[in-house]
Amino acid sequence: MIEIDLIRHVKVIGKPALYGCTDVEPIATENGNLLDYLITRQQTDKAYHNIICSPLRRCERLAQAFSSRCNLPLEVVQDFQEINFGCFDGVPFDDIPFSVEADNSAVVNSTNEKVQVVNWSKLDDFFQAPADAALPEAEVLADFYHRVTFAWQKIIVQHIGITTENKELKIPQRMLILTHGGVIRIILAHILQLDWQQASWHQKLQIGHGSLSRIVISQPYQEGEHHSFARLSSHQQYQKLHQQVTTIAMPLLDGHSA
Repeated sequence: MIEIDLIRHVKVIGKPALYGCTDVEPIATENGNLLDYLITRQQTDKAYHNIICSPLRRCERLAQAFSSRCNLPLEVVQDFQEINFGCFDGVPFDDIPFSVEADNSAVVNSTNEKVQVVNWSKLDDFFQAPADAALPEAEVLADFYHRVTFAWQKIIVQHIGITTENKELKIPQRMLILTHGGVIRIILAHILQLDWQQASWHQKLQIGHGSLSRIVISQPYQEGEHHSFARLSSHQQYQKLHQQVTTIAMPLLDGHSA
């Protein structure tokens, strides 16, 4: 069995905006609070065995520090980074013009780069129908879904294989994945077999900063059948697994960052 904790990064430095691929820094004090929590937890019977994280700094900063302090293996997975919001990525909401007549001007994103004109009408269209109204120069939601779920399947099959081959692993293997709100929503929708294309799924499911969602994965076969399981393709192995969502967006740091 594998227990996987999906933890969203803490709040970031910057004005309110859609921070997708824009590589912003986490707030240091909140990151430190979450690191202290994880280190304390690591001293219990709920200790993690390995860490996986997004390559963006708001996730990797914490993952690197936790890995170093607790001597845990760390894997950076490119496909667990947030969706790319294109021309809206990193642009403060206050700087987005309301009028479509502003098409002859440009706005500046969080890295002080001029980007093509954006306006609230385009953003509203995306919020109402994220699967159909792609933002300019942005990653299509379907591509984001397939990117994240493919990476998830690959990691699960890999780690189930490790626990299957090592018969001495009697306790559940626990994995920490530090990633983003959008990535967590996609993984939860995938496991729960919910419609990830619906705007309500992205708007109404609040994945707070510094919150934890937990997935428990187990194999359905009896002891001694691991040899036949190993002969299956990766996709077939994945399809045979039982995946259960046991916790969604539980705040870890009430009174601090969550």
